[in-house]
Formats: sequence, structure tokens, C-alpha cells
Amino acid sequence: MTATATVSSAAPARPRAGGLGHVPALDGIRALAIILVVVYHAVMPVHFGGAGGVDIFFALSGFLITTLLLEEHDAHGGISLRRFYLRRVIRLYPPLLIMLAVVFVPIAVLMGTGNAAWGSLMALFYLMPVGAETGADSLSAYAHTWTLGLEEWFYFVWPLALVLLVKGARTVHGQRRRRAIAVAGAAAVGLGTWALVLEATTGHMSFILRASGLFAGCALALVLHGSDLRARAWHGLLGVALIGFSVVHSSIVPLSIIHTLAAAAGTLLLIVAIVRGGDGPLQRLLSLRPLTYVGRISYEIYLWHYPVLCVLGVLAHSQFLEVGAIAGPLSFVLAAGAHAATKPLVTWLRARTATWAPRAAVPSGAPA
Repeated sequence: MTATATVSSAAPARPRAGGLGHVPALDGIRALAIILVVVYHAVMPVHFGGAGGVDIFFALSGFLITTLLLEEHDAHGGISLRRFYLRRVIRLYPPLLIMLAVVFVPIAVLMGTGNAAWGSLMALFYLMPVGAETGADSLSAYAHTWTLGLEEWFYFVWPLALVLLVKGARTVHGQRRRRAIAVAGAAAVGLGTWALVLEATTGHMSFILRASGLFAGCALALVLHGSDLRARAWHGLLGVALIGFSVVHSSIVPLSIIHTLAAAAGTLLLIVAIVRGGDGPLQRLLSLRPLTYVGRISYEIYLWHYPVLCVLGVLAHSQFLEVGAIAGPLSFVLAAGAHAATKPLVTWLRARTATWAPRAAVPSGAPA
């Protein structure tokens, strides 16, 4: 949910040695995702099909994280896991700690000290996916952090797996690339199929198995890496249609894994249209400054919106729908402030870790 949207809009067939460029339209996708999620929560108990925004985040994060890791490998002959994990901590923890510190007292007073303490610990150590899966988080003001926990679990698994899959290669291509595509694709298909079967047989929609979108994004990054695949007009149109189907249909019927898979698949098609297509209407729309700014602070908006809804809802003794019009703008203001407050520290720490390049995976001149 928090990977920086830095992929070259020129979409070169081979990775550039100079690093990744910035694609504002990918921030626009992130803005779309956070708007869907915030509205989904803010109008409860009215049912709006915005839950698939989470799966948009997952697919985009898997794509971006894998793209950045692949380019690092091609530039340096390896991937620094130490730098990767430190940069994740630098990006994720400062905004999270600010949110937890600010909302602790209001939640403790209004919802109980146990709720505040237990929820803070679950969020801090990314354990909320367990609560989401068992239903233990249903009364928690931190219930939304299950998505952050699931993404963090993914960070512990995929970068290490990718290092092992491409080990010994100076650049990621050929057999190693195909092997990595097969592993990521199998994980995406396997988790998605498992989720479908589980829902069909038990009626339970698994939160953890929605990680299929993360691995689908990884597979797409590997497919595009080093290839000359170009986007067609239908990529963007079908991507928008699938996301639209997810939102509209899940607004009519209960949320299903079909809706979450459709949102993730639509996101993958939008990514292809953006990074491998021309400067068309879709790219220009998603690159509008208001959207890209919302996309850049989407992590902070996600952190703040649900606790704010809970606090205002308890204060007003009302449903989210009755306080949503206040909670939404307030969450945006708090998120913008948190982003501005932590940005200098994050930028400085990232600059300090930028020189932590891994040792070459193979000697110079050795076959990749």
C-alpha cells in the first residue's frame, strides 16, 4: 500500500541503469483505492462496494515492490534485504506511531483501555490479520490495520523468495525470470483458488487469502521486466470495467472474493495501460494533481480514517453514516499533517540508506 510509484512512463524494454522514473498516474490509482475504502467505511451501515479498494492497493504494491527490487538487482547484481526492510520501517512506522499515539487516549476513554491497548499492540506488530480472520477485531478501532499486517507479512516472504529465485544472476532474465514468474503466478492463482473454494464450501471470505492480489502484482512486474510488451487500448478500458464491476456489483450483493479478484485484475490491466501505453486520456485523468496528492498521502489517510470514524461515532452515539461527512475531511487534514511532519525524517533516512548497495551477485564478466 505504500510503495512509491516510481516506474518509467516511457516503459523501456530493458531496465535503465539510472533508476526508476516517477509515474503520477500510479499515484492516481492509489487515490482511487483510498477514496473507495474511505467511502465504504464512511457510509456504513449503507452498503457501498468500495472494499475492493484494498485489493487495488495490494496489486499495485506487489507490482511496485517487485519492480524496485528487480531494478536494484540489475543495477547492483543483487538485492540488499537489509536496506529493503529498513526502508519499509522508515516509511511505515513514523506515520503509524503518530496515529497510535494521538488516538490512544480518545479510544481508551470512549471504548475502553483494553480496546486501545490491545488494538495498538495488534496494529504495532502487524497481527490484525489474525483478528480479521477470526472476527476478534469486530469492535476494534484498529480493525482496518489488517491490510497493513497482511502486506507486512508479504514483505517478509516475497523479497527473500525473489533473492533466492534470482541468486547467481547478474541481471534478471531468461530462465531465472521465467522461474520467478511461475512462482509468483502460482502463488497468486493458488491463493485465489483457495479463497474461491473456501467461500463456496463454507461461506467464509478469507482476508488473508486476499494476498493473491499482492502476488499477482509481483507476477506482472516480472512479466514486464525486460520485455517489450506494449499496451493496447483495451487494457485500460477492461481494467476500468473490472474495477467498476467490483464496486457496482458488491454494492448490490454481499462482498465476495469474486469482487476482490476483479478489483485486483482490473488494477493489473490499468498498470499495463499506464506504464506501457501512450499519454492517453486515462493517464492524464489519473495524473491530475489533486488525485496524485491524495495518492501520495493515501497511507496516512488509511491510517487515520477508521479510528476517526470510531471516535466520532461513539461521541455522537451514531452510525458512521451520520459522522462520515465530518470524519472524511478531518482524516484528510490529519493525514496531510502527519505526512508533512514525517516527510523530512523519512527523506533523510532514505538518503542515508541509499548507498547500502548489495555486493555483486556474480563476478564481473561471469555469465548471468
